[in-house]
Amino acid sequence: MRENKLWKTIYFFCAALALLLALQGGRFTLRAAAWDMRDLTGVKLTEAQTSPLDLEEIRAVFSAAIRQGEYEIVFTAPESYTMEQITQQLSKAALEQKRLYIGKCTYRKQADAGLSHYTFWLDEDSLPQVEPLQDTKEAYRVALEALQHCDYTTRFYSEKSYYAIFYLMLQQHPEYNYETVVWKNDNGTYGYRRSSELTKREQDAKMLAAEQKAEAFVKDSLRSNMTTTQKLKAIHDHLVTLCRYDRSLESVNGYEDSLTAYGALVKKKAVCQGYTAAFNLIAQKAGIESIAVCGTAGGEKHTWNFVKIGSGGRYIDCTWDDTLQTDSGICYDYFMVSKSVMKKSHAWDEKKYTRKHLSYCRYL
Repeated sequence: MRENKLWKTIYFFCAALALLLALQGGRFTLRAAAWDMRDLTGVKLTEAQTSPLDLEEIRAVFSAAIRQGEYEIVFTAPESYTMEQITQQLSKAALEQKRLYIGKCTYRKQADAGLSHYTFWLDEDSLPQVEPLQDTKEAYRVALEALQHCDYTTRFYSEKSYYAIFYLMLQQHPEYNYETVVWKNDNGTYGYRRSSELTKREQDAKMLAAEQKAEAFVKDSLRSNMTTTQKLKAIHDHLVTLCRYDRSLESVNGYEDSLTAYGALVKKKAVCQGYTAAFNLIAQKAGIESIAVCGTAGGEKHTWNFVKIGSGGRYIDCTWDDTLQTDSGICYDYFMVSKSVMKKSHAWDEKKYTRKHLSYCRYL
């Protein structure tokens, strides 16, 4: 009987104490709000999490959580902040960690006394890995490095899309084009992808064989005391002599060896893109800056080379010199010609193939 009275006394004392504290408000009110949120979300809030954060602090909280792989994020912010402002900080934080927030997440918001308590639940699917690019110079460098190293997995991202640069670099450097695909997505990502017609092993083997042929020619045929023009002439003569034009390839529908440096240097048969690719590859091994120019000639799509000579550039079309040569010897009608001469028979977008573009060869 005494024990029952004792328990009743304790019970009424605790109830009275709880009522007194609730009436006092102040700091206890904040803790009550935190406790209410814990009941709703199952997340225990610390003192720091219940203190309102400004936008920069919110971004820092998101960034730290993503970096540490913690995808349940809890914080408090002024009630005046909109959801758009909050998710903008999430997007910035994601990019800081080389992730892209694609607008998919679950969150809970609870308003209390001018504050909003947030819990965000993110996952890997809502934050795919990306490689952020900052400017055009970086885009040129990264595109060329991705081509050279056959990087077909990285998703690149920039607020201003550099997809056009990635496409142009593939055109200018067919030595790395084995029916390579340039892709882009509505979320702003883009990059390269391997052709579905070649396995990794097949492509690697073809590229390696072409590189070995190019390196062997440079080692055996180009001397250190040769001028750049002499080296370019040797490369031109080698391709015109070694390779024959593949007239069987009337139309292109998918991968063909004749479109590649492998076709020209290993199988000794190519069309204009293959000649141009092989020329680029050998020139690169010889330390000479060379790009492919894509345009038209003779009423058809055509590709040839633009090379650096001193502070300027000259054009070389091994394909036409090969097909125009006679029994009297190698033709040099399209070797080291000026723009004015080349424009008499060839047409191209001059803005896309300039000395500036030649300078990017230094990234290879």
